[in-house]
Amino acid sequence: MSEKQVSQQGASAAKLGAGDKFSAYFRNHQMVAVESLAKLLSTPASSLLTWLVIAIALTLPGALYMAVNNLQQLSGHFEASGQMTVFLTTDIREADTTSLRLKVGSLDQVNKVVYVSPEQALEEFTQYGGISEALSFLDENPLPAVLLVEPPLGIDKDELNVLVAQIKSFKHVDSVQVDMAWVERLLALLALAQRLVAVVGVLLALAIVLVVGNTIRLSIAARTEEIRVIKLVGGTNAYVRRPFLYSGFWYGAIGGLLAWLMLGLCWILLQGPVADIATLYGADFYLQPLPFEPTCWLILSASLLGLIGSWWSVQRHLVAIEP
Repeated sequence: MSEKQVSQQGASAAKLGAGDKFSAYFRNHQMVAVESLAKLLSTPASSLLTWLVIAIALTLPGALYMAVNNLQQLSGHFEASGQMTVFLTTDIREADTTSLRLKVGSLDQVNKVVYVSPEQALEEFTQYGGISEALSFLDENPLPAVLLVEPPLGIDKDELNVLVAQIKSFKHVDSVQVDMAWVERLLALLALAQRLVAVVGVLLALAIVLVVGNTIRLSIAARTEEIRVIKLVGGTNAYVRRPFLYSGFWYGAIGGLLAWLMLGLCWILLQGPVADIATLYGADFYLQPLPFEPTCWLILSASLLGLIGSWWSVQRHLVAIEP
């Protein structure tokens, strides 16, 4: 073979190596990822323990988020309704009651008006234990007539206040009660709960990083001699680091999947009792599971935290191992 032919073959090999570099790099990552997962599965007891710790750490903020999300839907429903109770004076006549009901119902910001007579109100009160006995000692019915006013859904708070002032100005209106105070308190508690979810999430994310980092540290310590041999034959730090990074990724990803399963189990166990309680209060409310998008973020975040923990541990301990 001539020197020219050898030179041409060397150039072709160099071109082939450059063209297949990315493919070989991808195949190497794929092989290392599969081997890392297989290595974790070969020690199921210790791996499962780490996965359960990560899953439990993720389940707590996930459950808090799910609870806050359901409470936001519930509070949004009541916030949109904002029903008003208009108490009428005791000296109002039946003709004036009809006129007032029509007058209130004709307002632009009123969808519906329901009249509750003193007799109807008394009948409702007698259904509650203890109250009926107390009312039986009274000579006459102390309850006033009431108008239940329903404004449009999603009415602005300022518009609602204007409507209340307008109804208060009508003759024979004693007082107006807006059933929104407890909703405002609930919204304040929800804001606090959202902050609590963020704080707990950050603290438990740090805990996951530390757990994965410590697990990878123990794995590095167990493979110290193997790492020295790899470095001795020319293995780079990136080559040595790669399987540990994938191990951290698998710890986080599978821990996130287990957390999602735990949250699903919690939802299955709680949706029945929550629906029963809502039925007792006359509410049409069902416990919602963790939505798809937050579920994806949960698993991705867990995988990223596993990578961060493994990277942190490898950077600290791999440099100290020299052939």
